[in-house]
Amino acid sequence: MSYRLDFLMRILQIGYHFLSADMDSIWLSDPFKYISHDKSVTIQGQTHKTTQLSGGFVLVHATSAGRTFWREIILCQQQNLARIRAEKNKTRVISDFTEQECINNRLRTIKVKLLDPYLFPDGRSFFDQQLPQRRGVVPVVIHGNWIIGLDAKVKRFQAWDLLASTNRSCKLVENGISYHGRSQETPIRLRIRVLTYNRLESLQRLLRSLQTAYYLGDSVALHISIDRPSLLATKEERKAWERVVAYLGHGNKKASKFW
Repeated sequence: MSYRLDFLMRILQIGYHFLSADMDSIWLSDPFKYISHDKSVTIQGQTHKTTQLSGGFVLVHATSAGRTFWREIILCQQQNLARIRAEKNKTRVISDFTEQECINNRLRTIKVKLLDPYLFPDGRSFFDQQLPQRRGVVPVVIHGNWIIGLDAKVKRFQAWDLLASTNRSCKLVENGISYHGRSQETPIRLRIRVLTYNRLESLQRLLRSLQTAYYLGDSVALHISIDRPSLLATKEERKAWERVVAYLGHGNKKASKFW
């Protein structure tokens, strides 16, 4: 592990940035347009094991702060390996041999860009909680963590049509991301509140989108609030507002087609 860290340090020293991504990451589109160039470190903005940021997608810039950050990671990892050698009989987990702990311990000392968790989800938020799917967001990179073992990771990717093959011949994945996922035992109660005034055509487009959206079987309540014209409103503004009121109805005074 120290050889890889030293190699990446040499990359920074000659003026190149580097991106370290775990092998269990699935890239669906180009992530580099989401990289911040005013920060020295960009990292997947989600937690792993509840309290720690995931090190599955880390980009370090060849800045003075970036090089100092990585130099501290190397020193920390050397200390960890020395402690592991001294405690030969102690049972270890895989994360003890990686730089994950060191990265988390030093993120507080440097300005970090956290990637959008819906565009760069981890295994729990994509496969289990299905947070990007609920927002209709197609991720850029999916980290296949929160599951242990190569076979388990492969089976999960294949179940979601994210892995075409495990050998050298690869068939096309035609269906893309499967958004049906697993059925929720307890549907989530959603409330959508629409604020409108006098733009009837825009409101109609929004309502058509809401009607055709797929809510994964969840319960959805729609509330529409109509703002009133001010005393300074023009005659045209009032007429446009009256069209919206006539279209939706007057709430308790008149049955509405949407309430």
